[in-house]
Amino acid sequence: MAPPTWRHLAFVSDLHLGPEAPATTAGFLRWLGAEALTADCLFILGDLFEAWVGDDLLDMGPPDAHHQVCAALAAYAADGHAVHVMHGNRDFLLQQGFAHRCNASLLPDPCVLDLGGQRIVLTHGDALCTSDAPYLQWRALCRATEWQAGFLAQPLSARIEQAAAMRAQSRASQSRMDTWSDADPFEAARWLQAANSRWMIHGHTHRPREHWDHGQLRQVLSDWDLDAAAGGALHRAEALWLHAGSMELAVERRPGACIHR
Repeated sequence: MAPPTWRHLAFVSDLHLGPEAPATTAGFLRWLGAEALTADCLFILGDLFEAWVGDDLLDMGPPDAHHQVCAALAAYAADGHAVHVMHGNRDFLLQQGFAHRCNASLLPDPCVLDLGGQRIVLTHGDALCTSDAPYLQWRALCRATEWQAGFLAQPLSARIEQAAAMRAQSRASQSRMDTWSDADPFEAARWLQAANSRWMIHGHTHRPREHWDHGQLRQVLSDWDLDAAAGGALHRAEALWLHAGSMELAVERRPGACIHR
């Protein structure tokens, strides 16, 4: 249940921040210190980072974009804004050390937000891509406690190298695909029915739009990419806003000032 004091909620996902994306990272930091200040709560629905190899990165690794983002989120939360973060397919190893450092809460995937009498299902969205069987097999493996314990037991440098190799393999696989794996609308409808909801918000697919089907609304969040060539198809950064009034919820897609470099 959302606190009754929440009136403005911002939702983002698939920012893929890190040293590999300096313009996008800088844009998010500017947005967090400007437009995002009007939000009572910020929901980050997965893939805040391009990769996350363990919370000890913040203690053992040299200061970089990961430290900047965590420090900015901590300052944002200290200013009175709630921060909720969901795991994505890139940063599924975020744990309580990260949450404590950022003064954020980690959300289960999926979860239900009860706001203004509406039950809204929140998810990263990767588990809805049922046509991508190899990825779902990998997802089940890397979310297992035993796999994560074995990975995190390795030296930080080894984990960084493995993460880079996995990202390269993922990019090569995506380049061979005719289309980016999309969410299965029938699976989404099944999730909504199970949650007694008619409204879902998710990311992952990098296909921002509204899907209406038999009275059910599925809103797909935008990915962020300010490191692509200016004006290119991937040059975008957008937040979804919910504004709670006395009688209804208003929905707004708002590009951030961070687009302007």
